[in-house]
Amino acid sequence: MGVYSGIYSSAFDLGRLSNEQRRELGQHTLTHFPTFATILLHFVTLGIFTLVYFGLKHGRLPIIEGDDFKAWRAIGFMFIPFFNWYWIFRFWLRLVDRVNLQVRLRGNPPPVSKGLMLTAVITSFVVNFLSWAVLFPISIAQIQMASNSLAGSGRETITSV
Repeated sequence: MGVYSGIYSSAFDLGRLSNEQRRELGQHTLTHFPTFATILLHFVTLGIFTLVYFGLKHGRLPIIEGDDFKAWRAIGFMFIPFFNWYWIFRFWLRLVDRVNLQVRLRGNPPPVSKGLMLTAVITSFVVNFLSWAVLFPISIAQIQMASNSLAGSGRETITSV
């Protein structure tokens, strides 16, 4: 994999892909987890659960572009001082791209707002409590609901365009 440059862009025409390519790209190992529990654990663990749980999602999604990464890198790079200021953007925005692509491969519009996630990340530097208490819970709820719908759908639901 890693040869589909620009595939995360909404302008990328998924119709260019063969049915076999679509099925290959649509393989993931996402599992169902209650959205309310995700939000509850976000607050109870002061965001540690969120970092680890959503970092592990990177490892459950296929590597499609050359700069995609697995869970160990997603989580580990968040603990490198100063570099994590850059990595928080890569971590969250790439997760949104990867989840939205999986949904698009199944013929549905992207359910996760990249703009909201970008706003959450930016405000985490300025008004951390607002971001942690309001914007991140909304964003992670969107990602978790999309992941749950993907976990409930198998490879056979990948549609041809």
